[in-house]
Amino acid sequence: MLDQAGELRRMVEKDKRLHTLSVLSGKGGVGKSNISAGLAFALADYGKRVVLIDADLGMANLDILCGVKNAKWNITHLLDGSRSLSEVLVHFRVSGRAEKENGGVALLPGGVGIKEIADMEESELGRLFAALSDLDQTADYVIMDAGAGIHRGALSFAYASEATLLITTPEPTSIRDAYGVIKSLGAAAWEGGNGGSGLMLVVNMANSSREAMEVAERIRLASMQFLGNAPSYLGYVLKDEVIGRAVKNCKIFYRTDPDSNAGICVRNLAGELLRLCEGAEIKQENVPSESGGMRSFLRRLTRSLFAEEKKTL
Repeated sequence: MLDQAGELRRMVEKDKRLHTLSVLSGKGGVGKSNISAGLAFALADYGKRVVLIDADLGMANLDILCGVKNAKWNITHLLDGSRSLSEVLVHFRVSGRAEKENGGVALLPGGVGIKEIADMEESELGRLFAALSDLDQTADYVIMDAGAGIHRGALSFAYASEATLLITTPEPTSIRDAYGVIKSLGAAAWEGGNGGSGLMLVVNMANSSREAMEVAERIRLASMQFLGNAPSYLGYVLKDEVIGRAVKNCKIFYRTDPDSNAGICVRNLAGELLRLCEGAEIKQENVPSESGGMRSFLRRLTRSLFAEEKKTL
């Protein structure tokens, strides 16, 4: 299996414009998918071409959140080779600044009840990776809305991505579970053991910027004390009634209310990501930089997925 995976590991090339971003959470119900979708459209407003991937395989619901009804094809059709990436992607109309700046958003819908990426057959991974490698030429950012918790599939996306957003809320259980994700990621989160570089906290449903900062500092202090290092703090999204209203209507709150308190927060997060990814290097304690591009992401993801098998040989 390792020999057969060798070709996937060699899928690497020089730096590209494309940046890979994974979004994780320690538990469900913290607004991870809302932030993923909001960031996609906020980056489009900055003129970026964004592909949003529902990477929560088996529990996919990002298509519903985005208002996509009865998507004709999804990621399962990439896995079985019956459809190409261009056929599966669902493109959204953009307006305003995004339209003027040639920004755009496309969704790769997930499939319900399919295997986690860590459990896929290599033939399935090969077809999926071959399809996704084409994104280097058609996208500036790929945002992967990964699953909640500490299972291997979700963590593999964090190891492989250029940057990872860990979403939490002020609730004590959410804070504890966020710390659990950091602990499970281990030193690779800041030492790049599996290619990960750029673990960042986002506090969602905050009552104020001060509360968000206090939550982030609690997590960072605990991480520093017990793990010897800590993720950086990217920002926050305020609690806002527009979010619940949009979810009930199967709409993305950033599109329906971009100038709401929550919408402004998401736009600020997108602006900070642009500064970190395209301006100065991502600043975090002891985090080395690594080449970007979709092929580089796929190489790191493959290395993470097959790490355990290699140890047993």
